[in-house]
Amino acid sequence: MPAGEATETDAAEPSEWTVDGLARRADLPVRTIREYQTIGLLPSPRRRGRIALYGAAHLARIQLIGRLQQRGYSLRGIHDLLESWRDGADLSDVLGLSADQLVHIDEPGVSVSLAELEVVLPGLVPEQLNDLLAASLIDECSPGRYCAPSPSLIQLAADALAAGVPPARVVALVKTMSDAAAAIADAVDETLGAVPTGSDPAQVQKLVTRGRGLLGHAAGRLTIYMLGRKLAASGDPRWTQTGPRQDRGGR
Repeated sequence: MPAGEATETDAAEPSEWTVDGLARRADLPVRTIREYQTIGLLPSPRRRGRIALYGAAHLARIQLIGRLQQRGYSLRGIHDLLESWRDGADLSDVLGLSADQLVHIDEPGVSVSLAELEVVLPGLVPEQLNDLLAASLIDECSPGRYCAPSPSLIQLAADALAAGVPPARVVALVKTMSDAAAAIADAVDETLGAVPTGSDPAQVQKLVTRGRGLLGHAAGRLTIYMLGRKLAASGDPRWTQTGPRQDRGGR
């Protein structure tokens, strides 16, 4: 065993590793980890002098990247997804989880308890739990444990509640988002069904694998764009930096 290696393989597991130690645990070449850093998939390591140290969050991110690659996502598609999920960081602070852990793509991810959700969504949990489940804001991953397809949407709901939006209006917003997502999924399914027999298999596979990441990113960006147009047309100063307006009955 090379000198110094025992510090990363003995019974007392370290909480941080060099890039070589991280590579061993992730079963990846060091060059792959450096590539993830270069393209923004992996957070920067902590520095101790000239030594770069990686922790459990880096390993969890690498494992997430691997799972998404197995589902056909390209590195660019994964980058777009992670950028979108990063909006849910405030939520993860409350739950003590990273957005990578709470979110799931075709798998449950790390679950949280009803009590933890109640902290984030007071007035909605547990009173309107069934409505939130029906709208796919949360999923019951196992009895009494819940995970979130979109931490960003939970954060939006939490922010709306904190701003004084009535719980019923928040549920209505979530349901609208869910219905729109279902309609998009149906449209994509119909689009895939329209691919002619005999099409280039490589191009079809490219559409299927890369399309999911592109679709998620595009839907989010287009929603932001359309919302901006609507707010600009309304001229409502509540959405400017000049401060809230109180004379429209909270509409």
